[in-house]
Amino acid sequence: MKSLAKIIGLILGILGLSSKASSNKKVRVKKIDRQLAKVKAAKKAVEKRQKSVKKAQKKAAKPVKRKKIKDAESFLKDFAKK
Repeated sequence: MKSLAKIIGLILGILGLSSKASSNKKVRVKKIDRQLAKVKAAKKAVEKRQKSVKKAQKKAAKPVKRKKIKDAESFLKDFAKK
């Protein structure tokens, strides 16, 4: 009876169905899942930064229209406000 249990245990171990083998697989899968979560979070952060940079590039690409200066006094007042 004991030899039959050993043989069954050996066969299950070879097939990877033993509790030890399946627990090791679960641990490896959890590690991979954690790494995937980190990668997804990093990717999301990078995409967010990319969007903000692209917005800034578009805004910077638009030409700034300059006001025509009528007299020096009004120019200096506007310049002082900035």
